[in-house]
Amino acid sequence: MLREEWRLHRSFVGAVGSGFFPVMIFFFSLVLAATSPVLLRKMDVSLVLLVLHVSAALYGLGVGALAQIGEQVMTRRLGQVNMLLQLPALQPVRFRTVMGVFYVKDAVFYILYSIIPLVGGIAAAVPLSRITPGGVALLFVTVLLTFMLGMGLSFLLSAVALRSRAAAAAVALAIAGLVALVWPLRLLVPGQVLLPLGYWETQNSLYLLSAAAFALLLSAAAVLLMKERFAPPGRRFRGALLETERRFAFSKGLSALVAKEWLELRRSGALGPVFSGFLGPLLGVYAVIWLFRSGLGLPLEFNVVFYGGMLGFLGLMTYSWLTNIEPNEFLNVQPVGVDEVVRAKLVLYFLLTTPVSLVYLVAIGALNGECAYLPLAALVGLSTMVYVAAVTGRMTGLRANTMLFDAAVLGRFAAAIVPPLIAVTLASFLVRTAFWPAAAALGALSVCLLAASRYLLAGIGPRWSRSAFGI
Repeated sequence: MLREEWRLHRSFVGAVGSGFFPVMIFFFSLVLAATSPVLLRKMDVSLVLLVLHVSAALYGLGVGALAQIGEQVMTRRLGQVNMLLQLPALQPVRFRTVMGVFYVKDAVFYILYSIIPLVGGIAAAVPLSRITPGGVALLFVTVLLTFMLGMGLSFLLSAVALRSRAAAAAVALAIAGLVALVWPLRLLVPGQVLLPLGYWETQNSLYLLSAAAFALLLSAAAVLLMKERFAPPGRRFRGALLETERRFAFSKGLSALVAKEWLELRRSGALGPVFSGFLGPLLGVYAVIWLFRSGLGLPLEFNVVFYGGMLGFLGLMTYSWLTNIEPNEFLNVQPVGVDEVVRAKLVLYFLLTTPVSLVYLVAIGALNGECAYLPLAALVGLSTMVYVAAVTGRMTGLRANTMLFDAAVLGRFAAAIVPPLIAVTLASFLVRTAFWPAAAALGALSVCLLAASRYLLAGIGPRWSRSAFGI
């Protein structure tokens, strides 16, 4: 299964692109660890450990929804991909057995792919910092256990959801309540919930043993709760394409494709993840900044224009979801090109994200008392949204989920995205102290981004019109 995982990665972006991700993690952790003597002058070590372990838990939650993956592999034809996870359909082996092996494979793969490069970069910086080899070893253990707790919890939630969505919702609410006891209620300290972090707070080895036991318990429970048989999903819908196409008549020649994409989005049940994939990071950015400013007393004064600049750069996940609803190989025998489908998805992307973005800016403007800045924030937000979507569509087409793992594509993408983001961020800091110069700079930058977007959108046809549909 490890070989299969690596072949799958290489088939998407090649061996170089697959190997670039852990190298990038190693490099960034090396740089941050080497500069830690400077960073820790203004930041407490406990805060760094908290952020690191929360990130590891969230990462584990992100890669641990394996039961849902197993159901999709067993009940749907994923393009031309056949996985070893499908063995129980043909061979005398229980699905729980294969799923248990699949879980161990994923854990080993992502530990090698990300956790070890992360800690390895810190270890390489030992001669350049005050970090000790023993501290690096302990950090590896606690981050590893935190990752496994997050992965096991996600695996368990997805397995429970296959049997009862109500039960899964109850478990999720219980977890949310436990987190609320830490913040904002402050009845528990973070280490009492994130047990590996508790070791750093108390130096009590019982926290590590308890974390390892909980990780094993969660994963074992998830495997035991897995269903052995899956019925292919099936639902019936009334014909609504022509009616829906009339609603999207404003998109001219793309109306049929936009209608198709909208119906697929609704009927696949992906509408919720698409919205949460956009709104979640936006709320997360605001929550983290608010926490650091109000809860930790850090002087972070970000205005509504800054949040407007974040809109486009946080919308990538939404476009990625829109390109991942279902396989498109059947369109190879239809009179439609990849470039047309890309444009249709971009139209749907703007229809979904623009109202959410405007409501988000109005809410932040009202909370911060900055309603006077809303027109400028809206201009900056819409221009960055259009620009990032144009760059993503032009560079990745319908393969945003895979092509951004390619080192060359990711490098070009970063070169196109990061400089405008930095310029918008720096100019937004001047809004309160020098409004008119900042507004002039942001207005000029927005015009440039929109002009560049027009050029990029025009290039989607030449770039993707001769490409074939596929994963």
